[in-house]
Amino acid sequence: MALSFSQSVVKVNHHLPLPIRRNPPCSTSFPFQPNPKFPSLTLGIRCSSASAFNDKTVISLKPRTPNDVTLTQNDNAFACRATTSQFGVQESDKSYVEAYAIGRNIRMSADKARRVIDQIRGRSYEETLTILELMPYRACEAIIKIVFSAGANASNNLGLSKGSLVISKAEVNEGKTMKRVRPVARGRAYQIRKRTCHIAITVRGLPSKSVVEATPA
Repeated sequence: MALSFSQSVVKVNHHLPLPIRRNPPCSTSFPFQPNPKFPSLTLGIRCSSASAFNDKTVISLKPRTPNDVTLTQNDNAFACRATTSQFGVQESDKSYVEAYAIGRNIRMSADKARRVIDQIRGRSYEETLTILELMPYRACEAIIKIVFSAGANASNNLGLSKGSLVISKAEVNEGKTMKRVRPVARGRAYQIRKRTCHIAITVRGLPSKSVVEATPA
């Protein structure tokens, strides 16, 4: 008895790319399909406010929706909306007033002062004083005086309430270095570096309604 086997030959074309499974592409959130002639998306600014622009006009880019206007392929999904309130800014963006105080040539290195400054940056005025009184570092004694001075400048010169103040900026820069000599063995001399630093603290707060800025006559 003879057995016959039939084999099917499959020809593979190596020039054709093999199908690769990939994740489905993410769909864009734009409410329109861009023109295929221009694959790169270019954003244009279109003013929807009839008022004239000035130095106090606030411009915000917000995505438009199909409920606003009918979008076409030639339109961009962003439009310019200029809003001007009574004080020249938006209601959400309040105009803050800043006061500062600087301590120069403080007898300590900048690194020792920065480890304290980093803990008070962005905190309220009252919370800053509490932290400085409890921290066990020698730099707190000099920094707390600068914070008191900045708060006094904001209260006396600008009429701000100390309860609303916030430490908006706190910087430490290296000052001049005094060099001295320390005698050591075999008639040699080692150098002593007495470092100093400059500390600048800025407080920010909302101006009171009763305070009116003085203008020169």
